[in-house]
Amino acid sequence: MSRYFLFGTLTWDALLTQVAGRPVATSPATLDGWSVERAADGDWPVLVEGGQTMGLLTEPLSDDCRARLDWYETAFAYSPEAVTVTGPDGPVAALVYRAGGAEGAGVPWSRDGWVALHGDRTILAAAEVQRAMGRMTPAAIAARRGVIQARAQGIVAARAAHRPVTVGGGAPVEDIRVESVDYPYEGFHRVEEWTLDHPRFDGTRSGRINRAISHITDAATVLPYDPRRDRVLLVEQIRIGALAKGDRQPWMLEPVAGLIDAGEGPETTALRELEEEAGITVDRGDLHFVARYFPSPGGVAQVIHSYVAVCDLPDDAGGLHGLASEHEDIRAHVVPLSQVLAMVASGEAVNAPLIVSVQWLGLRADGLRAGRPVEDLQSGV
Repeated sequence: MSRYFLFGTLTWDALLTQVAGRPVATSPATLDGWSVERAADGDWPVLVEGGQTMGLLTEPLSDDCRARLDWYETAFAYSPEAVTVTGPDGPVAALVYRAGGAEGAGVPWSRDGWVALHGDRTILAAAEVQRAMGRMTPAAIAARRGVIQARAQGIVAARAAHRPVTVGGGAPVEDIRVESVDYPYEGFHRVEEWTLDHPRFDGTRSGRINRAISHITDAATVLPYDPRRDRVLLVEQIRIGALAKGDRQPWMLEPVAGLIDAGEGPETTALRELEEEAGITVDRGDLHFVARYFPSPGGVAQVIHSYVAVCDLPDDAGGLHGLASEHEDIRAHVVPLSQVLAMVASGEAVNAPLIVSVQWLGLRADGLRAGRPVEDLQSGV
C-alpha cells in the first residue's frame, strides 16, 4: 500500500513538499466514518469518530517518500492506519495518520487559520525535523519539538522585523549569495556552517567565505524594579558559558530571563519567567520595554528582548527559586539600584542584558519614581 489519505496539515502543499522532499500529486477524496476536529490539547487536527472527512489522496509514493512522511508523522505520535477512501475513481485502499488516544475539542479544525498562525514557522521546523531522519529516534525528536518550533519562530519574527536605518545599511539582503548551509550539530542549540558571497562596501564582492554560528532560541529578560524603595532584584545561577571560558566565578548575576516558547510573545515570556524565577507577579502594564538586540551577531544567532518590571520588592523578596524539572538552581538578591550601577562601573556586573537594562533604568529611574508616562520614559525624558 503506497497511497496516503491526508486530512490535516499535510494537505497544505508547501508543507507536504517540504516533508516529502519533492512535489507530491494529490486528488480529492473522502473518508467515511471520521471527521476532523481541533485537538483538545492545541491547534492541530485529529480524527474523531462519526461523519465524513474531505481530504487528499496521494499518488502512489516511492519507498523514500513514504519513509520521509512516516518519519515526520511518527515523530509527533501519528501512526499510519489502513483505511478505504473514496477517490475520483471509486474506493481506494490507503493509509491515514492517526494519533492514538488523541481527543478533539468539539470544534472543526481550520487549515487556513492554522497556516496563517503557524505556517511559516512549521515549514522551518519541518526542515529541521527531516534533517534528523536516520540520526535520531522519534522519541528524541519529539522531546525537542518545543525548541525546534521556538527556534523557527525566532527566524520568522526576525524576517518580519523592520528596524530603522539612519546610518549605513549596506546592500539589499537579496544581493547576498548563500551557496550552502550545513548543520553539523542540532540539539538545544544548533551549529550552522554558512558558505556565502556578499557585496563589499567598495562595490566588489567578497568571494566565497565560510562562517560558523550557534543558533539559539530567542529570549526575554526582565529586571524587577521597586521605585518606592529604589531597589532591583537580581538572580544568580551557574552559567556554563562562563565556566567554559575559564571564568573563576561562573555563578553570574542577571535579570530574570527565559527562552521564548513557540506561540509566545516576549512579554508573555517575561511575565512567566518572573513568576518561575523570582516568585513575582505583575500586570503587563507594569512592563517597560528596554531594547530588542542581537547579543553577539558575529557568532550567535539570537535576539534578546529586555524589559524592566515595576513591582514591590520588600526585604524578603529574595530567596531560592527555579523549576526542578529544568534543573534550575536560582538565588534572588534584592540590591539598591545605586549599588548595581556601581557594579556595572567596577566590572562586577558582566552579564550583557543586566548591563543594558541597568543603564536604561539608571537614566529613567527618576521618571519611574515620579510615575511619568511610558512614552516619556522611552524617550529618556
